Amino acid sequence: MAAAPGGTKDKAAIFCSDVAAATLQTARDSRESLLQSWVFVPVGIFAVLAVCFAFDKLFRLGSLPFPASVAVLIVLFLGLLLSEWLVGEHRTRRAVALIEVPGLWSLRWINVYFTPSFVLLPLSPPVGIVEVFKIIAVFILGFIAMMIMTAYMTRGVNLMLGSSKRAMTERAEELGNEADEIPMTVTPQTDGTPTPATLSAAVSTVDVTSPEQSPPRVAQRAVELQLQDDQQVQSSRVPSAAPSPPPSPPASAAAAPEKFPATARSKQWAAIVTSRLDLLVYASLFLFVGLPVYYIAGYAMPAHTTFSILTYFAATSPPPRWTRFLHPVLVSSLLTVLGIWALGAIKGDSLYEALGQYRTGTKYLQLWTSSQKLSLPLPGAGDVFGSVLDVSIVALALPMYRYRRELRQHFPAIVLPNVVLSAASLFAYPPLCHAVGISAPRSLAFASRSLTLALAIPATANLGGEASTVAAVAIMSGISGVLFGRRMLALMRIPEDDYVTRGVTLGANSSALATAMLLPLDPRAAALSSLSMSLFGTVTVLFTSIPPISAAVRGLVGL
Repeated sequence: MAAAPGGTKDKAAIFCSDVAAATLQTARDSRESLLQSWVFVPVGIFAVLAVCFAFDKLFRLGSLPFPASVAVLIVLFLGLLLSEWLVGEHRTRRAVALIEVPGLWSLRWINVYFTPSFVLLPLSPPVGIVEVFKIIAVFILGFIAMMIMTAYMTRGVNLMLGSSKRAMTERAEELGNEADEIPMTVTPQTDGTPTPATLSAAVSTVDVTSPEQSPPRVAQRAVELQLQDDQQVQSSRVPSAAPSPPPSPPASAAAAPEKFPATARSKQWAAIVTSRLDLLVYASLFLFVGLPVYYIAGYAMPAHTTFSILTYFAATSPPPRWTRFLHPVLVSSLLTVLGIWALGAIKGDSLYEALGQYRTGTKYLQLWTSSQKLSLPLPGAGDVFGSVLDVSIVALALPMYRYRRELRQHFPAIVLPNVVLSAASLFAYPPLCHAVGISAPRSLAFASRSLTLALAIPATANLGGEASTVAAVAIMSGISGVLFGRRMLALMRIPEDDYVTRGVTLGANSSALATAMLLPLDPRAAALSSLSMSLFGTVTVLFTSIPPISAAVRGLVGL
């Protein structure tokens, strides 16, 4: 009976030692990622935004209504091609590595930047039930028509140029060697040394925004694999029967015990914390920074920003078979609206007042341009996400440069359908929508239906369309492509081997979500899908930035 207090003290000491060891292990394992995420990435984001700001100033001097981020995207892509031609690919890769620090990070979290358009839907003008059904009908018919037109146009160009047979041969060789697909979807069970193929595959999957490739799940899986590798390495290090004395460390130093020796339990705790480090960091910021600032100082941005990110973690936590239908952007947006409503209600604010604090209209361009900065409202969470979205737009130059050889090889089959599809969307969708009774701003939003949302927003803004409508139809285009795209291509008798047609069709009509779907199934089609998505969006933004074209499209709906 007397030994019980001593046993309790021993257990408490062991527990505290394990906590300390787990903390030290977490600090060692996470210091590089924390330094990358909280030092290098913000510096890189600020640098990219500074370049976008400089381009915006130049365009304002010439009264040119063109998005600065898209201009920087084009200049960056052409600059990388020129650099490769002048100084070689090896030196150009060094510049690409620097750009990837903020670029890949922003692409990895791009889904979060899409949520403000859905979060602010309650502030949109009400839509009648009849108009809702008209929008659904136009969306379905337009999606089918555009898929058919893109597929057969791309297929026809391939057949005319003879590139389809080459594509089928290359795809047959790829299907014949199953090992080629392994680096794209499975972690190689080797000694842990990455090969060039696995490195490029790992980088290529970072910018995909599917639920299966969400940041929390990727980070957790990476830590689990690292822990398994560490355990395998430690178990394989069995002392030899006749070991030779080590030459470097002295015996006293080798025998010196650690202050907090690592145990199996502390390692497990460290692995759990490391795999959920982002979640824990943002939860801590929400509880200990966001809420006090919101309720004491009355500034909502820290609380709204961290809460939106936490809802995205929650939206990506279900299994892929669930998130394929319950898309994280939609789920996290709904949870964010409910959370903002609850947080505002505690202060006595209505939903509309709380959402007014979520986005105040003060993005980096307004903040850096205005001569009366003190009179501007402080940025909200939606303004922060909208500013970083410009970095994601610039970062789309990275996949375009990465697949530059495919772009050169299949240039006509990629460019011609995208240019025709862009022109058809601009001059067919708005008058059709307006003719069936859809309002003019929503009709103009349909012109950017097939674009990835990062480029659909500036294209719609150039036309004067409704941002909430284009956000809804752009996301639904991606989800429709994931659910029905492959089945529609099969009904159109597009061969499985024709990765050019499949990639261009799905990329132009369903953007990033279709690219994510193709990655584990057909990597080359995913590459062309990424190129098609970027090219189609860039061409559409270019068209809408030309004043005569923009005025002509607006005239089709009576504006």
